[in-house]
Amino acid sequence: MAVKTLKEKLKPFGMPLDGELLRWLYLNLPPQPIKTKKMHRGYSEAIRILLREREAGSLDAASREAVSRYLSAVIPFVEQYEKREFPLGSATPEEVLRFFMEEHDLSQYDLAKDLGGQPVVSDILRGKRRLSREHIERLSKRFSVAPATFYPARAQS
Repeated sequence: MAVKTLKEKLKPFGMPLDGELLRWLYLNLPPQPIKTKKMHRGYSEAIRILLREREAGSLDAASREAVSRYLSAVIPFVEQYEKREFPLGSATPEEVLRFFMEEHDLSQYDLAKDLGGQPVVSDILRGKRRLSREHIERLSKRFSVAPATFYPARAQS
């Protein structure tokens, strides 16, 4: 049953599903302003799980509708937090990579295959080496973001 699978994935965020999905989400992960990095990580992971389940088609129509309604309520709070904590244009490509590594709980070794080895990842993160176009293409696919995410912001004159 799709709800049981979703229940298992969301279990770390609170009590198991014991009723309607939307009610459970609002009780255990209520839409509210994000105040801490830990809250941001929790809501971001829940959003990733819900989006993945919705896209996979493993939810019935009522659950899909519940997930869509919940996402439309909670995503603006995540966006507000990210705009406040991670303003556009202020991050270097290395900082963006570090952010994605933290959000996805990845180590340098996890990215070694994508970037050409752990020493290359280390050099990139320390600013001793720049991301190549090939690195950026691989990272943008891995994290499902536009390649422009990893290009340095240009100073406005």
